[in-house]
Amino acid sequence: MIKSVKQIAKKILPQSVVDGLIELKKEKVKLGDLSKIELIRNKNVQYLSNPKLLETELLLELGLNNELLVEFPEELYGYCGKGLLHWQYPKQFSKYLAQISTFNIETYLEIGVRHGGTFVITVEYLEKFHHIKKAIGVDLGTCPTIIEYKKINHVVDFIQQDSQTKEFKNLINNSSTFDLVLIDGAHEENMCKNDFETVKGKANIAVFHDITSDACPGVGNVWNYVKNTYPDEYQFFEFTEQYDSVRKRTSNVYLGIGMAVKNDFLKRISQ
Repeated sequence: MIKSVKQIAKKILPQSVVDGLIELKKEKVKLGDLSKIELIRNKNVQYLSNPKLLETELLLELGLNNELLVEFPEELYGYCGKGLLHWQYPKQFSKYLAQISTFNIETYLEIGVRHGGTFVITVEYLEKFHHIKKAIGVDLGTCPTIIEYKKINHVVDFIQQDSQTKEFKNLINNSSTFDLVLIDGAHEENMCKNDFETVKGKANIAVFHDITSDACPGVGNVWNYVKNTYPDEYQFFEFTEQYDSVRKRTSNVYLGIGMAVKNDFLKRISQ
């Protein structure tokens, strides 16, 4: 990610963002507050199916990441650096979660977990709708949150591995199909595309994070490649709503979630 930012920094990014991304490389991965999962477990399905309640209440209470605060609206700063530290815009994540709750998802893979917040929230959320049989988080570095989470949720596993390696490709090739795969690892275009190609045959739903982010345009390029190359194979969903305060302050857009659902998977679950 750092290399790609250096290549585009002088063209579209303020220096504060570039400096933040370089410092991010040095940041220690943090342990999230796993007691927050009770907020999800104590909600009923009707509440959890409501994107507005997820956006304005639950996802804020679960706690947001506080790295690269330039990307986040000031009105949410009070929730940053707390709880599960998920690196998501509630406006986007809420609608994405509500959408995936409508699918029968039993297995989950997340490539690039950072502090583990998005992973834990996704698993706990999906468990309220369908029984999760397997959930795996993958990252180059360790993830204390998921390692601790494994102790209370035994369907969870964490693998410290580079998704660009032959070893990871062999791991995926030898695995059963995953209903849902989130690609949020390396953000350079060729690496992101490689992650997709690695999991394509094993993912009923392939999800990309940062499809509209000016900080890493390579992901958006890969997302557009998938849409243009496989229009008959997938149904596509996008969750890219921005915060006006961030757009006005930075003149940039950030994050964004793109979801490609295989048509044959949709047919199977509708029967």
